[in-house]
Amino acid sequence: MKSLCLAVVALLCLVSVSHAAKFDTSFRYSTVETRHFSIHYHQGLEGVAGRAAGMAEDIYDKLTREFQWRPAEKTQVVLIDDSDFTNGLAITIPYNTIYLQVVPPGVSSTLGEYDDWLRTLFTHEFAHIVSADPARGYSKVTRTIFGKPLPWMDPISVVLFLVTAPPNTFLPRWWHEGMATWAETKYTGQGRGKSSYYDMIFRSAVAEDNLPTVDQINGDVPDWPSGHLPYIYGYRLQRYIADTYGNDVAGRLALGHAGRFPYTISSPAKENFQGKSYREVYRDMIASLRDEQSARIALLSRQPFTPLTTVYDQGENLASPRFSPDGIRIAFTRRDPRDHTTVVVTDASGRKVTEFRRQLSDGSLSWSPDGRSIYFTQAEVTRGFDLYQDLYVHDLERDCTRRLTKGERLGEVQAAPDGKSFVAVASSRGSQNLVLLGADLPGGNPVPVPLTSYSEERVSGPRFSPDGRAICYVLTDNAGSSTLRIYDLVQKTDRPLFTVGNTLAYPAWAADASVIYYVSDETGVFNVFAYDLRDGKSYQVSHLLTGALQPEPAPDGSRLLLASYTSRGFKIAQMRIDRSEWREQRGPSLPQTRALPAATLQAATAPAAPAASAPAAPAVSAVSPAPTAAVSSALPVQVSQNSQSSQVLSSASYTPLPTLLPRFWLPRLYADGPEGTVVGAFTAGADVLGYHSYAVSAAYSNERKRGYYTLLYNNDSFYPTLTLQAHAEPFLYADLYQNGNDYWELNRGVSVQASIPINRLESHYRLLAGYEIVDQKALSTLSPDGTLYGVPVFQGRRDNVFAGIDFDDVLKYPYSVSSEEGRRISLLYRYYARDLGSDINLSEYSATYEEYLRLPLASPRHQVLYLRLSGALADGDLQYGQEAFQMGGPPSDLNKFPLRGYPVRSMAGKYIATGTLEYRAPIMYPLRGFGTVPAFAEKLHGALFVDAGQVWDDRRSFHGDETRIGAGFELRADVTLGYWVKVTPALGYAHGFNKGGEDQIYFTLYLGL
Repeated sequence: MKSLCLAVVALLCLVSVSHAAKFDTSFRYSTVETRHFSIHYHQGLEGVAGRAAGMAEDIYDKLTREFQWRPAEKTQVVLIDDSDFTNGLAITIPYNTIYLQVVPPGVSSTLGEYDDWLRTLFTHEFAHIVSADPARGYSKVTRTIFGKPLPWMDPISVVLFLVTAPPNTFLPRWWHEGMATWAETKYTGQGRGKSSYYDMIFRSAVAEDNLPTVDQINGDVPDWPSGHLPYIYGYRLQRYIADTYGNDVAGRLALGHAGRFPYTISSPAKENFQGKSYREVYRDMIASLRDEQSARIALLSRQPFTPLTTVYDQGENLASPRFSPDGIRIAFTRRDPRDHTTVVVTDASGRKVTEFRRQLSDGSLSWSPDGRSIYFTQAEVTRGFDLYQDLYVHDLERDCTRRLTKGERLGEVQAAPDGKSFVAVASSRGSQNLVLLGADLPGGNPVPVPLTSYSEERVSGPRFSPDGRAICYVLTDNAGSSTLRIYDLVQKTDRPLFTVGNTLAYPAWAADASVIYYVSDETGVFNVFAYDLRDGKSYQVSHLLTGALQPEPAPDGSRLLLASYTSRGFKIAQMRIDRSEWREQRGPSLPQTRALPAATLQAATAPAAPAASAPAAPAVSAVSPAPTAAVSSALPVQVSQNSQSSQVLSSASYTPLPTLLPRFWLPRLYADGPEGTVVGAFTAGADVLGYHSYAVSAAYSNERKRGYYTLLYNNDSFYPTLTLQAHAEPFLYADLYQNGNDYWELNRGVSVQASIPINRLESHYRLLAGYEIVDQKALSTLSPDGTLYGVPVFQGRRDNVFAGIDFDDVLKYPYSVSSEEGRRISLLYRYYARDLGSDINLSEYSATYEEYLRLPLASPRHQVLYLRLSGALADGDLQYGQEAFQMGGPPSDLNKFPLRGYPVRSMAGKYIATGTLEYRAPIMYPLRGFGTVPAFAEKLHGALFVDAGQVWDDRRSFHGDETRIGAGFELRADVTLGYWVKVTPALGYAHGFNKGGEDQIYFTLYLGL
């Protein structure tokens, strides 16, 4: 058991080093080198890698000039296609690394407006590198000595980490994301700062007086736009700073903070802002934003706004409204920080009829033609690693959900009017395309058939025409243009209707197929437009103050459903359709296309020449998920010529060695006895793909004249994960036998473990097994008979084999004060035998069961009952003090069997059983901090608890009346410290009702309830 503690310490360090998520083992990586970047990509991403290499050096030159910093090392860039959701990650410790998911951003995301999605993502993430990596003054000296370190898990190491890590690492999230979003906006044609989505958020916040304070963007506010706050208002703050204090201020700030100790953020601000702090400048920015948007609101208000009627507003982000085929019901996706994502079905007036759960998804859905089922896509873990969307169907009458495809990477699925097929968007290798799926195949598993073959472009919003003969959709290229297109299923033609240089999204046919409604921001606001297929003209249908998305015409043509925006999210609203109020669009935004002949009005089937930028014929190769068959790992890349400064220096198969070598070290200082001092150092490393990772510590005790070491190595290059550990370290048993005496031992061991994670999006299994060699030897001075103050202690070998299983399907929401649903189960078995080299024969069994039950009470929400049962037994040779199971004291990471109301580890034995029942409830949600101080109070909550437990052994059998019971309460707070670290400190009172019980007032710290 002692070596397990050592393993936990080392593993925590190792997990920090192995910052790459474990990737699909079927991926085979290659590397292309440019002057300042190593770009790693797997099979199928040769084109994306070529584009990245073509733009990388151009982005490097611009951003290093902007931030006045050139990294001393190459930046590692990993391109990966293991998710249907766009994301990026930049890391500067222990070396500069960027991870990019190569799927075009969805049109409904804040990244949905772009001119070149890869350039936007690359620019944003590299801006993180050059703004967080700088070193100046003292940090330049520490970097020269120590590198860019990670901490070992001891207090001294953590302090040293704070002193030696890049100081900008510890800046607020709004600083990091604001800088990167501002850079992305300045150095790309679009960027989020120029988007109508951000402008909609700012305009609505001003109109509804719902602007966040600076402390709220410091912390983690669960309300809309929640996690986007640091990006949105961090960007707006940085834009104001650049406009007010000079275009070079970003670099001056980055370098200014790089020479200051962590969390001393005021001085660089005052030096650059004429004596003002960030808090004061943020206040000035908000005033400027009010003036800017108030003028914009006044301008928009010159014309009367289109009346909207709220249909449903119970939730925060309501999206993708769809009328049932008969127009009697409405279905939509509901997301809310207080609950699970659901599909809600209401009647036409908005009264809820039913709802069912859905997982992470693009939010789209579609009714079956008979109105009995709803089709939708949602993500699930595929092949253990990849997060891909598939098609599901929910039977409303039976209230059951069935999965129809697996690993097909589908989004925005729509059922044909006859119910015999589906159209969808399929993602693969940075590209999206239109696919058709049959619904009546044997076995009921539709197989996608590709209709288009676009490369590295976005396809969105496919909708069948009312007669099912044509599909309208939007193609977004990488030059800032969007095209409304029609694919004719009969003639197999794909033609454009018109192209615009602004956002064009969410097309939907009118019931009579005379017009296609869509959303556009050509007025600077997301409004509804209609393209008339008769006259080839576009009309503005709505004039809104805030904006709306996802129009859905009623089957009778009388009204439109919309996802209407407010400063608190999206609600479902409707507007009346009245063609007499439509305004014809003129000027540059007028669609440049001829009118369709009358014969094509119903299905828009007239053939036309394809746009120059897109293929007209169906794709010749199937759209498929990540292939399992390996291809050449050194395929050549085609380098984009959009940057004259880019140049590929070499291209080869991936090798882990260049990024695996140690990049840092830190000293260690700890004890191996009452007066013993151990001095040492540690380092850690991982290759950029996380295939190999390790942590190494070496130390020497001058008093005992001996060395100590710990080595932990993980191999994730294949399935399962293999872990090798070796150690020789001092270990302290504080107050062994509860007689006031500490016992120190030398614990040496080697272990090999294989673990198999079986992951689902909302549940996780882990199977593990291994072999461990352990040798225990006293460091404390013992009596001649080998006892400690007359009490025997164990010395010798405890070699064992072990196996275990863990399960977790626990769920928690942003407003939760605890996990609210699900259970955790952990089982572990260890077998010690002399045949294995052990000095004892022993079997150890341990089990833990935790259950979370959300109470169905209206107020306050998020009340939870928590049940925990745990137990262990050792069957075999008599246990010594080090091996006995110990019970007592408040919960902590080191106390496996807590029992509040009794002294810590005050009871010990070979057998143990404990139970806890807690009632947990919120008290208040402060959601406040103190300006830019690195502390944010999120929630205040409490718990009433009852603990019970008993230990026994061969000499003392189990008796019910020997069960110890304690009860009390805890006051807890969820806080964010240092801008990034979430902790839950708790102050508790407990009373023990049985022998040995006492009144306790204690403090403990939870790292996740």
